[in-house]
Amino acid sequence: MQPILAILTCVILNSIAQILLKFGMRNFGKNLSLSITVIPSLISNMYVIFGAVLYAMSFILWLYVLSKVKVSYAYPFISLSYVLVAVLGTFMLGEKLTISAWLGICFVVIGVALIGVSMGG
Repeated sequence: MQPILAILTCVILNSIAQILLKFGMRNFGKNLSLSITVIPSLISNMYVIFGAVLYAMSFILWLYVLSKVKVSYAYPFISLSYVLVAVLGTFMLGEKLTISAWLGICFVVIGVALIGVSMGG
């Protein structure tokens, strides 16, 4: 697998995992405590389980990425997950983004593109 494809796959896996975790946490509302008593409920929640599995897959793939390219090249691409999560949050969770948030997203994309072009992998 090409490193850039592996990097982008990590971004996608992380982003989908984040959305799944948010879906899973909707069941708990805003009153979730950090008590050990909630662990059974968390580990039996399918959204949380699938989100964790995607994070684990992303982690293993990220280790592959780090074996192939400089971390200073690869890591900035992870910021694309902010972009993807914001877009997915808008369409899948009904979250609203302001004009300034969209502008920030544009800056992130431009920054990652500049790093990708200038550093090359």
